Amino acid sequence: MSTVSTHTSTVDLDTLLQERFGFPAFRPGQREAIETLLGGTDLLVIQPTGHGKSLSYQLPALVLGGLTLVISPLLALMRDQVDQLEQRFGIAAGSLNSDQDDAVNEETRRRAAAGELSILFVAPEQLDHVERLGFIKGLELRLVVIDEAHCISTWGHDFRPSYREIGRLVAELRQTRELRVLALTATADARTEADIVGQLAPMEVHRRSMERENLALGVRRVADMGEKLAILDGLLAEGPRPLLLYCATRDHTEEVAEFLAGRGHRVAAYHAGKKPEEKRALQAAFVRGDHDAIAATNALGMGIDKGDLRAVVHVDMPGSITACYQEVGRAGRDGQPARGLLLYDPEDRRIQDYFIHSAQPEPEDFAVLQRVAAEAAEGGAPARITDLRRGSGLHPTRVTVVVAELVEQGFLEKAARGRSQVYLPTGRPGAPDLSRYARQREVRTRGLARMIAYAEGQGSPEHDSACLMRALRVALGDTEAGDCGRCTGCGQALFPGEDTADHGASEARRFLALRPVVLPAGRRARLDEGRALYDSSRRSPEFRDFMVERTRRVEDAELVARLLAVARGLGEVAAVVPLPSSTWAARDHVAAGLAEGLGVPLCDVLDWIEAPAARQGTLLNNDQRRENVRGRMDARGPLPEGRLLLLDDYTGSGATLAEASRALRKEAGHDGPFVALTAARVRWRLGRPGFV
Repeated sequence: MSTVSTHTSTVDLDTLLQERFGFPAFRPGQREAIETLLGGTDLLVIQPTGHGKSLSYQLPALVLGGLTLVISPLLALMRDQVDQLEQRFGIAAGSLNSDQDDAVNEETRRRAAAGELSILFVAPEQLDHVERLGFIKGLELRLVVIDEAHCISTWGHDFRPSYREIGRLVAELRQTRELRVLALTATADARTEADIVGQLAPMEVHRRSMERENLALGVRRVADMGEKLAILDGLLAEGPRPLLLYCATRDHTEEVAEFLAGRGHRVAAYHAGKKPEEKRALQAAFVRGDHDAIAATNALGMGIDKGDLRAVVHVDMPGSITACYQEVGRAGRDGQPARGLLLYDPEDRRIQDYFIHSAQPEPEDFAVLQRVAAEAAEGGAPARITDLRRGSGLHPTRVTVVVAELVEQGFLEKAARGRSQVYLPTGRPGAPDLSRYARQREVRTRGLARMIAYAEGQGSPEHDSACLMRALRVALGDTEAGDCGRCTGCGQALFPGEDTADHGASEARRFLALRPVVLPAGRRARLDEGRALYDSSRRSPEFRDFMVERTRRVEDAELVARLLAVARGLGEVAAVVPLPSSTWAARDHVAAGLAEGLGVPLCDVLDWIEAPAARQGTLLNNDQRRENVRGRMDARGPLPEGRLLLLDDYTGSGATLAEASRALRKEAGHDGPFVALTAARVRWRLGRPGFV
């Protein structure tokens, strides 16, 4: 019998584990972590994905009583954990996050405040809002858990500014109550570990080997996305299932899922742009076994609790070798043989370079502080984050990082004004210290370089070895790592179904060339998921021809035919409503042909009250683009009931489509939904004009 003292009582851990959780025994490291925590020592646990880190706070939550707060960026994990805790273990749990509607979040707050919950999950962004943070501080917290704790460190591969609030929250809570703190991660090298401990000290560290003996790794070099799709088709046809297919972008998840579904596989796409109820349904269906694979960004992948994943495939190269380890670690959590495969196209580096650039502020970006101070000196309204984005024109991610830094260093302070959060200058003299961003650039650049070396078969730079598992483990500070003997770097065979014939890639390339682009749904604008024929990022001859000729070609029968074919796949519509345009010469011709082909009326009821002050492509970010068209469009009624098809020549931020939806609802009184159809979708640059 194993017992542990919690200062107030003695607990039989084995009996609690078996009777409440249904597990016959602890996994390696679990008992030690739980005993340390219950004994009153705060703890950082660094342990491979799939080794049961969640039990190290679930069981103590029952013993300690009160409320356990779990801070996690993984919304999908929250859903899994809440469902499992309540339905399987009978532990009252809830979550606060942006994926839930206000009523659900409010009921969760009520239950937490009333002492009806044992475990509360929150996204770190909840701590960034003064009122939400105040609510959390007022709860009867006994244990604070920081999941994905590497995000707290600027030396970590996935540093997030909102995590900087956690150290301050923990320090403040410790002053008023007896509090235990548990930090969890699968990816922390020595510098990241030291940074986490420094922010949350005092704290003991439990680190376990990063070896995953049931996991075999492979890298396959490819020429393009067409070859990737062909390989995935072969894997699903011949290899074990289910698979998790990691993609770097939302568009890639849609491309992968659509192609593979067309090949007869049960595959769906999951990303943060999906509606919350759709994401919940997709996750539940995948966990239930309804899909052979799911193509997802890490909005799902890092949070899903599915023990029987037989393979994780990186369709796109991840940004760091540590992210790669964490993600492939989702495979084989049941202990059975599993695989992790990287499909490596050297061109994938461009996506990761973009991510690094967009997240890293430059010294001149901190002129945001002067903007806020000048507005305050002139008696202007306090700035919201959207005001700062519009005013600065910076990439939205950069604005978030800059503002978080200015708050942390005491140059700005947060305050609540009604339902908004605003930022006020403190008057602190001097300039902010930007050294951590030099560190972050170094970390991300070095991480990407190690990832490329891994993909190129160079293995670990510390050892003369091409072993893939060894490269991953060494990057995470596992200095005892040796060659695994089971990866492609160690000379083992490729995956079943991976060696695909050329005709498969050719078919996939044709699919990509002809595939319409998905336009994301918009909840507030009541826009269903729409389609565009061409995408600027593909740079196809058809896209270039359309963008060059759109101002002078007054008739385009081929375009009408292609749009009509796509529109028929969007479901029933009650009318075609073209958006106003002074530059699309074939607008009237295309709209009339589309309405006639669909057998619905053409309702040309939209117009500009006042033309936008600038063309959207000349503006610097999407906040500026939304402001450029907001409230400027008028609509005339009456309109037929039902879903309306909004037609435009091209869309970028979606701001003009959203404004058209607003005008049709507010000005013309239409209460049905909308669906967008455009000839092209362009990728506006963020932080500078033009499209990608």
